[in-house]
Amino acid sequence: MSVVTDVVAYLTAQGIVGGSTGWPIQRRRLDDTPTTPGAAVPDQLVVVQEDGGQAPEIHASAGIGDAAIGDPAVLVTVRGKAWDGDGSLAKAVALHTALHGLRNVQLVTNGTTYLRLRAQTPEPVFAGFDDAGRPRHTFSIMLMRFVT
Repeated sequence: MSVVTDVVAYLTAQGIVGGSTGWPIQRRRLDDTPTTPGAAVPDQLVVVQEDGGQAPEIHASAGIGDAAIGDPAVLVTVRGKAWDGDGSLAKAVALHTALHGLRNVQLVTNGTTYLRLRAQTPEPVFAGFDDAGRPRHTFSIMLMRFVT
């Protein structure tokens, strides 16, 4: 599984998004094109996508040091209802809190074990309003895992 799939599955299993929360979650797309023909795209939406991570500080031989650890990252973007910046921020903070600081965790059953999840900013960042007045907040999470 991809790191994006792992994070989406974890947040959904925790009951923070999806289901009856009023905050659907999807992978990689933050636009108004429905993923299912004829379906409506809600204003409130959480999107998780790849963020690339950081380059290793020290290059090491394959199998040891930084070469044995992967540092992928995901970008989490929250879009709220029109002009509801407080609601968007509150959901972004809840997601940030749920992910930042996790250690030695499998985000999905029988999945990859992540040694550490660390936010790259101390809190979600306001990314402005879109053309429909919907606020967006975003943050990036770095996930440390062993490369096999």
